[in-house]
Amino acid sequence: MLKKPFPAIDQNIEAILGSGKSKELQELINKELQIPPKLAVIGKAGVGKTTTINNLFNVTWKVSHTIAGTKNAQMEEFDLAGGGKLSVIDMPGLGEDIETDREYEKIYQEILPTVDVVLWILQANARGIADDQRILNEIVAKSVKGLEDRIVIGLNQVDKIGPGGWDEKLNMPSKEQENSIEIRSKDITIKLEKTTPVKKAKIVYYSALRRYRLYDLLIAVINAADEVGWKLPIQPKDPWELAAPEVQEYINKKTSTK
Repeated sequence: MLKKPFPAIDQNIEAILGSGKSKELQELINKELQIPPKLAVIGKAGVGKTTTINNLFNVTWKVSHTIAGTKNAQMEEFDLAGGGKLSVIDMPGLGEDIETDREYEKIYQEILPTVDVVLWILQANARGIADDQRILNEIVAKSVKGLEDRIVIGLNQVDKIGPGGWDEKLNMPSKEQENSIEIRSKDITIKLEKTTPVKKAKIVYYSALRRYRLYDLLIAVINAADEVGWKLPIQPKDPWELAAPEVQEYINKKTSTK
């Protein structure tokens, strides 16, 4: 069960403030929660944008694949399970050709300065990232000049990195694969740190499909959102729900006895 992004006023606070002031504070919180944080999502086709957003925030986001080559950013607003709202802006894809990128750059320059977080998703198991490095520097970072701390880079699909394989029973990487993931992710992080303004703390490897390290990605997004980070839900979808039934039963027993 997802926790609320900001809890209701409890009895302790009410005792300090008094019922009148605590009610005013709760009304202010509720009012603020109706102003959604804005999250711009960027990534090439197939990197897992939809699965990332759905499992990170427990929403149902369906990216339209029928508008090929659209020159518009598409925004959708969600009611979050724990209260409050979230606006997700799907930015047009980059890297098709230079002329198209120039056209899209105008959209990036117009929209990115207005959002609270920019989430750039890369495919961690892809061979090269030169195109992503170029776009991050020449278009994304340029569009948020002075606000680079708002950029988070997610290295998705680490479950496809080898050698080593995924442990389906536990829904986590094997020891061998975990080592491969860390080596590959470290290599990408070092390259991105050297060539872009994004710092190591804002570069997170994960698997949206397997719900692996989604919490780490969420923390990076909340920190990047700064003053509005408190409005975001603090728990992504549970990875143990994808483990084998006997593993889930064991975890539930352990949790219930605490």
